[in-house]
Amino acid sequence: MHNSLVFRCLLVFVAFTFFFTIKSVNYDRYPLMGHLEEYAYSWMGIHLIETGIPRTWSPTGKFPVQDIAFSGKIKDYNAELSVDILSPWLDLPPLYGLLSGGAAHLYGANKWSILPASYIRLPTLFFAFLTTIILFLLTKKLFGFWMAMLSTTIYSLAPLFVFSQRLSVAENGITFFYILVIYLTILYLEKQKWYLLSFMPILIGLAGLMKQTGFLIVFFIIFLLIKNKLWKEAVFVLLGVGWFVGILFAYGAAVDWNLFLQINLQQGNRPIGFLGLPFLLSSPGYSIDFFYDGWYIFSLFAAIYLGIAKFNDKRFQLISLAFIFWAMVVVFSGGQTDTLLWYHYPLFPFLSIAAALLLSEIIKQPNLITTILAVGLLLSGRSFLSNEFKPQIEPVKFRLIITTLISPAILYFLFKKPIFQKLTKIVLVGVIIMGFFLNTQAIYSAFPIASESKSFPLGSGTFFSNAYIPLLWRFLLIQ
Repeated sequence: MHNSLVFRCLLVFVAFTFFFTIKSVNYDRYPLMGHLEEYAYSWMGIHLIETGIPRTWSPTGKFPVQDIAFSGKIKDYNAELSVDILSPWLDLPPLYGLLSGGAAHLYGANKWSILPASYIRLPTLFFAFLTTIILFLLTKKLFGFWMAMLSTTIYSLAPLFVFSQRLSVAENGITFFYILVIYLTILYLEKQKWYLLSFMPILIGLAGLMKQTGFLIVFFIIFLLIKNKLWKEAVFVLLGVGWFVGILFAYGAAVDWNLFLQINLQQGNRPIGFLGLPFLLSSPGYSIDFFYDGWYIFSLFAAIYLGIAKFNDKRFQLISLAFIFWAMVVVFSGGQTDTLLWYHYPLFPFLSIAAALLLSEIIKQPNLITTILAVGLLLSGRSFLSNEFKPQIEPVKFRLIITTLISPAILYFLFKKPIFQKLTKIVLVGVIIMGFFLNTQAIYSAFPIASESKSFPLGSGTFFSNAYIPLLWRFLLIQ
């Protein structure tokens, strides 16, 4: 039955409907509304649409040629943000701001207000869904259907990954274009169809028009093409992306060329250094605060392991290269120890694939170390189900659960009996299933848990923000 096409199609439909609902429910409430990074894009976009001038706040400060269009507190929905709105604003390219601010404009929001998160996060929600689809297709192409299902499940149910897919920042659009252009490159290497190649510079160019780091994708694609001796194709992609760089320069010249140059030169001198990679590997999170999701940590272990142990296999090699390339982009552009964790987003689909591959190996050939890692990391969702009124697990109960779960692996390590290996496999499968369930509860109940003892601003909702899962929601919501 599991090999039936009808069964697989039905499974994909049900799973993706579930994933999209989980990503959508309360997407405007958690992460909490009022994140200034989101408003840098959305205010810029809605002002550009309605006045023709990009205006928003800037973390880099005011340049002499800029005007302060507004200075003070912007208040709405019981929230307030203290900002200087600069005019014109050229810190970033316009495309993602046009999408984010454009959604608010379509809903009739006031450009001088705190725009409802439900409006400005709609493009992110759209990109999250598309990225999940391409992640499934890429993994299926390389490792088969069931590995594709597992990787998309991890990407859609690990809390850190899901909350990152909701935050309205350009990196979510870049994540989609990054994984899509890699998928098209694989198809081109296999089929040598010109239309596949022609899409590559367009996709990379659109990523760059969302944020300058998107243009850097071209170097990874050129690397893959040259690796396969496709020199003409590499030149074609590079020249094609050059047109989009020209569009960005034309936009800067149309607004204020001198300001555009000053800002980009200043951003090119951000404090990067040798702590960049250590910080990336030790900073789990999706916003400006650390978020210690065990599934993310497990995924990092998996990516490092695959890069070392499986690098000679071309399929694993591609995932490792995609991961390490974007890690280097973060190191070169994200600041040495700046807590700007959205720079990491394009890593997450590849971390999900790595985690799925390692889980598959662990279940087939469990050992003491991998069992301890799985048990210790994959049940972390339980920690997110607590607040001032819902305590963490009791110490005695925690020690008893962990000891019980790793006991079969200890016994198998000591006595090498097949029965203990089977019990270890059963424990691991149970831990994975329970981990997914706890993660789903944590995602579904994140805002109710956070707001049980506190008050947070709420903007106008949309159809997606009010989504719920009939029948199942009663089992997922933590009362």
